[in-house]
Amino acid sequence: MLYLMMDQKKKCNLVKVGESRQLNNRRSNYKSHNPFAIMRSTCAGTENEEYKCHCILYKIGQRVPGTEWFIVSDAVFEMLYQQGMGYFFPEKKNIYFNEIFK
Repeated sequence: MLYLMMDQKKKCNLVKVGESRQLNNRRSNYKSHNPFAIMRSTCAGTENEEYKCHCILYKIGQRVPGTEWFIVSDAVFEMLYQQGMGYFFPEKKNIYFNEIFK
C-alpha cells in the first residue's frame, strides 16, 4: 500500500510518499516522532510505484537531506492535499483519504 504523509506545521510544506504492508504500524511510528504529520491519502501500490512518486517529487520539490521528506511549494502542497495519491496516479480508482489538517 502506498501512502502520502504531509506536515504543514513546520511552515515548509513537507510531503513524503512511502510503501508499507502495515499502514497502522507505520502511522503510529510517525505519530511518535512527528505528531503534526498526517497520513493524508493511501492507495494500492508497489515499491516500483513508490519510486515513480519519488522521481516526480524530485522534479517538483526539494528533498530534505538524510530523509525521505520533500519540501514543495504552497501550490503543489495544496494540489497534493486535494488530490492525494491521485496526483501521482490519476488512473487509479481506489484512492483513499485518511486524515485532514485540523
